Amino acid sequence: MNTSSLTRTLLEHLAENKHLLIDALLPRHPKSRLARAMLGLDRHRYQSVKVAKHSISTLLCRLRKEGLVASMGPKSKTLWKITRKGRKRLHDAPSQTFTIPDFELPPKDGIIRLVSFDIPERERRKRDWLRKILFASDYHILHKSVFIGKRPLPDEAMEDIIMMGMESYVHIVSIDKKGTLVPR
Repeated sequence: MNTSSLTRTLLEHLAENKHLLIDALLPRHPKSRLARAMLGLDRHRYQSVKVAKHSISTLLCRLRKEGLVASMGPKSKTLWKITRKGRKRLHDAPSQTFTIPDFELPPKDGIIRLVSFDIPERERRKRDWLRKILFASDYHILHKSVFIGKRPLPDEAMEDIIMMGMESYVHIVSIDKKGTLVPR
């Protein structure tokens, strides 16, 4: 994720959630899973929690200097919020991502599914959208473009994949029996 998309992601998160406390994203917590995924904190983007915190803090300080966000509270527990100017910038800027539909997740059925994709760089927005859909569907990263989950993807997501012309780039494999390795 480049700096401009991370900036947009932070502004979108602040616009939706009113506030951001960096320490609430670090360490991992189930309630912050989607926000962490969108910020790239679980994809080995950063070498350590300390580096991640520093990078996000630096970006937020730059956004504060531009007047897009404001901070309040003591330095160790700074609470960040979006300003009117930040909302205007977010509203005026063309969306660089596809919206994530609000869909009901199918129940887990115990069948392991691998979703592998190889979407070209020129279609990066589609690739980022797909990753967000997979995270929202409770899938986890195995590799950069391989996810694993125990429920089918929502029908709406499958229809959107086809509508956006990504069906030749996305492969879904179901595994109904686990294998074992027996030491000799």
